Amino acid sequence: MPTSKAQIAEALVKAEVLRHGVFTLKSGARSPIYVDLRVVPSVPEAMDSITDGLAEACRALGVDVVAGAETAGIPLAAVVGHKLSMPMVYVRKEPKDYGTGSQIEGVIAPGQRVVLLDDLITQGTSKFAFLDGFARAEVDVACILVVLDRQQGGTEAVAARGSELRSLITLDETLAEYLRLGALDQAQYDDIQHYLDDPDAWEAHLDA
Repeated sequence: MPTSKAQIAEALVKAEVLRHGVFTLKSGARSPIYVDLRVVPSVPEAMDSITDGLAEACRALGVDVVAGAETAGIPLAAVVGHKLSMPMVYVRKEPKDYGTGSQIEGVIAPGQRVVLLDDLITQGTSKFAFLDGFARAEVDVACILVVLDRQQGGTEAVAARGSELRSLITLDETLAEYLRLGALDQAQYDDIQHYLDDPDAWEAHLDA
């Protein structure tokens, strides 16, 4: 039976990937939500459900190789490759400046089709370096597949580069499931929705 969005959400709850509070982002802006999928491999049951979902999606794509994006995509790709008995590689953010100078680690040949796995997508620009690396290697990226889409322009940015993005679950779907499962209460859910609707107004309210 295919892995449902509800099962993916339950796995994310189990791994406690989403937290509510006041967090300072890399940009310096503040947010009431922090999403950390890097903890998933530390929770075997959650990792199993999520990689089941990724494996099902990869199988449907008919690719030759599973690739993990440095760094969060590497454990996901390793487990998915094992589940599908499919070769796995990983791609660095940039070519290394020593040894062979390679950006892709593992065995892959020009003309092969690959699916690139990562934990999430926000604006999407961080994926461009990976796409460039595969283009230089003459490898066809069938799809970028992430666990969670934060719905902040990543799908559109990747499409503008001529690639496709797919996700197991969106942030909206995750929040709705968190509320249903009791992992967020209504006040927390409303606070996050206020932020998502107007981040500047939400942050201004903190300083009022």
